Amino acid sequence: MSNTKITNKTALLFAIDAIGDSNSEVTAKLQKMVEQLEKKNASPKKLTAQQVKNEELKEVIVDFLADNEDKGFTVTDLIKSVAELNGDSNQHVSALMRQLVEAGKVVKYSEKRRTYFKIAG
Repeated sequence: MSNTKITNKTALLFAIDAIGDSNSEVTAKLQKMVEQLEKKNASPKKLTAQQVKNEELKEVIVDFLADNEDKGFTVTDLIKSVAELNGDSNQHVSALMRQLVEAGKVVKYSEKRRTYFKIAG
């Protein structure tokens, strides 16, 4: 037996093939279930309120770094310099910065064992 998991869609398609044309009512019902699964999986996921807030914060950070493109900032510097980040934790801002680095919008570099961030480009 293989280690791959069977999805609901795969199981339904297997059942449709096994039944064939012997019972068109059941086949139609299974086809409808497959279509519902595809529709559910195709719809874009709605962001939570916190995810929306994080996206807005990332835009503010990118705008701030773009305005100060000649200087690098640590996470602590960003918290102090960007009004929207005041009161935010280092861990949260670090996570936002990691996401921005992965998206290619921000560049991360180190000097004297301190990590700085600048706008990409």
